Amino acid sequence: SVPTLTSVTPAAGVRGTTIPVTLTGTNFTATGTTVAVSGAGVTVGTITVVNSTTITTTFTITATAALTARNVSVTTPGGTSNTQTFTVQGPVLNSISPNTGARGTSVPVTLNGSGLTGTTTINVSGAGVTYSNLTVVNDTTVTAAFSITATTGLTARNVSVATTPGGTSNTVTFTVVNPPVPTLTSVTP
Repeated sequence: SVPTLTSVTPAAGVRGTTIPVTLTGTNFTATGTTVAVSGAGVTVGTITVVNSTTITTTFTITATAALTARNVSVTTPGGTSNTQTFTVQGPVLNSISPNTGARGTSVPVTLNGSGLTGTTTINVSGAGVTYSNLTVVNDTTVTAAFSITATTGLTARNVSVATTPGGTSNTVTFTVVNPPVPTLTSVTP
């Protein structure tokens, strides 16, 4: 009989990890059974067919696997099952606030996104912008201070975070600007 796949537990895993996975369904066979995961970056470990309704294995997720939903299927001598979803997770940045900072200043910034727990590094492209006081507030928020040299280029910078596990996030833009022009408000006498 053709196997059916009703669940993959857990239904998600973080890049850079190997996780134990249980597949449930029907018509699994002790011999000739394979498990497939679509896309690159997820490798299926040794398969154990516990019984006709349960398979245990591991999924090894590379640190560079795309952050996407994957289709998981089971093939036996009876055919190939329907698919269930397994999602590869990792850090995602949605915004940085503020998204500009003036030359010669230190700017407190807040990075918002998901999967930020485990952030160990903030990457800022180009020279002249460094970070300090990295604090992981929670899974969706990281704070830090950006120190901007007085002579660095007036350019947009790509900012990403690196997490362990999870790998490196996408980038958001932070732009270095000139400090405001001083304004003379009074002269005495």
